Amino acid sequence: MAEILLFHHAYGLTDGLRALAARLIAEGHTVHCPDCYAGVTFRNIDDGVKHLQRIGHDAVEEVARRSAREFRNADVVMGFGLGAMQAQLLAQDLRRIRGCLLMGGAFTPSALGGMWRSNTSLEIHLSDPDEWVQPAELEGLLYHAPHANVYRYTNKGHLFIDECSRDYDADAADLFEERLETWLADLDEQAAELELARNRF
Repeated sequence: MAEILLFHHAYGLTDGLRALAARLIAEGHTVHCPDCYAGVTFRNIDDGVKHLQRIGHDAVEEVARRSAREFRNADVVMGFGLGAMQAQLLAQDLRRIRGCLLMGGAFTPSALGGMWRSNTSLEIHLSDPDEWVQPAELEGLLYHAPHANVYRYTNKGHLFIDECSRDYDADAADLFEERLETWLADLDEQAAELELARNRF
């Protein structure tokens, strides 16, 4: 089972994301949800972005790094919207991260001050089109991570996975969670195979 750092989007750590974390915990995973907004949530994404601008990107980055120090056994990162930056940053910086899932965000590795590590599993989920994701940034990441799985959800809103968002789409959210569960199961299978191989020598 994975130990996951789940980073929230610009709306904040909503009940929708908390519910997703609870479902993952029920499946046996450990999930930590760092809160960049200290309990504040927004119903309008523009208000959330304004709040982000007030606290600053440096503060958001520090939340990610502090969470990685606090939860030293976390080996999977997931980022939604704003949180995609935090998740990708840690996946690039920490060797222990074996899986990174980005939903509604992607960045050229150099933009985050590093390089993508080829042995890190990468899943990218995007609405199609998504005005919040720059095609050049996505292409820059995929150039360095050609092994990534990219899922596009046609004509869905930016944060369709969160029932607290105006973008919420139940069918698309269910499909996302099915793919998430499959990915986490695959990560566990890969870890078990690696451990078995180590024990042979």
